[in-house]
Amino acid sequence: MSSAAALALAFLAYSLLGAGLVMMKKGIGWLGWRGPRDGRFIRTLAVWVAGFLLMNLYIVPATVALKRLDSHVVASVAGWGVVVLVVLSRLSLGERATAWDGVHTVLIVGGIVVLNLLEGPTAGQTLSRPAYIGVALVPFVVAALALVVRTSPAAGATLWAGISGMATGLLVITMKILVGEHGLAVRAYFGSPYLYVYLLFSLLSFVALQVALRRGALIAVGPVQYAAGILVPVLCATPVFGRRLHPLQFAASLVVVYGVAGLLKKRGREFA
Repeated sequence: MSSAAALALAFLAYSLLGAGLVMMKKGIGWLGWRGPRDGRFIRTLAVWVAGFLLMNLYIVPATVALKRLDSHVVASVAGWGVVVLVVLSRLSLGERATAWDGVHTVLIVGGIVVLNLLEGPTAGQTLSRPAYIGVALVPFVVAALALVVRTSPAAGATLWAGISGMATGLLVITMKILVGEHGLAVRAYFGSPYLYVYLLFSLLSFVALQVALRRGALIAVGPVQYAAGILVPVLCATPVFGRRLHPLQFAASLVVVYGVAGLLKKRGREFA
């Protein structure tokens, strides 16, 4: 498979993820539903379930893309998911999008483009298991702290979205390890402990995202989740896989963070 074909699959994967996130937000009202379990409840639940399925379906094209591309490259395409997120939020959820939202989204996507353009030739990767274990523990520690420390609705939504994003980034890293060890022989995955670590990250990402969506607007929660999912594989490329990144790739990741911060600043009132 060519790099271009793999990149196209990565774009498809994060389009599915972005669309699924929008649908889950639209159907999130089924949680804590206080009215009768009538047709409106069933439709709301059906939208949420459809979004959940789309979000989980993304891993199929993403896994195939990881056969050819590094984890930080595939994860960086999540910037396209932000574009899908903003467009569908405006069309489907009625959440207002301003010109500044567009500017900050362009910064996010532009940072992702730079990360990809500066990617060097793919070489053999060496896995550092101690480094992987260390970073794998981070989102669980942060989640434990989030459970015991009281925060404002805005800070809580941002924190849980970040936890979900970290777990999502580690999902891509873990799947890259599985693909590196077993290729696309899915049956062999069941004999690897990394599959069960992957499932654990999936659960954490899902639960944290639901908490974030209950506390904040999608157009603010989503970019945080995406940005964290992008940054974690970039920051882990060297310690976990021994990949040497161009210094401007790290600068590009900061541009992504700036774009996310801009979106949050403009959307702060929606957390109230």
